[in-house]
Amino acid sequence: MSEGSHTLEIIWKGFNILVFLGLVYYFGRRPMADAFSRYFEGLTEKLLASEKELKDAQEELKKSKESLEDAKRRYKEQLKLSQETATAIKEEEQRKAEEVAKRIREKTREVIDIELKKAKEELFRYGAEKTRALATQMLKERFKNPKVQKSYIEKSLKKLEAKE
Repeated sequence: MSEGSHTLEIIWKGFNILVFLGLVYYFGRRPMADAFSRYFEGLTEKLLASEKELKDAQEELKKSKESLEDAKRRYKEQLKLSQETATAIKEEEQRKAEEVAKRIREKTREVIDIELKKAKEELFRYGAEKTRALATQMLKERFKNPKVQKSYIEKSLKKLEAKE
């Protein structure tokens, strides 16, 4: 019987385990189902939240890329505008510098012409004074000769007589 009692004992233990599992299932089915349901709902909510965050992040990335492209486009436009403005300013400043240089050259020519005219006049005066001084000196030397004095007096008298 020892074998039979051993078998009976195993049957009773098996039966007790089945009854225990049946009771656990009967009484724990609802709470366990609720717990598993909440667990899966939590996982589902987290998964949906993650998907929503991913979608939002993708939209933000798309907006950021668009913003970056727009910023690059505006940068290129500003750079082009700056280069055009710099070129225009440079050309304008060169034109102004050329005008100033032209006016300076004109003023310089005018000053040179004025100074040249003054120098010519002064040279002419100097030449006239020297000629007069030389002529006076030559006449004084010639008038030292009594024949020249006599000839001059005679010519002057004839001119006076002719005028009368």
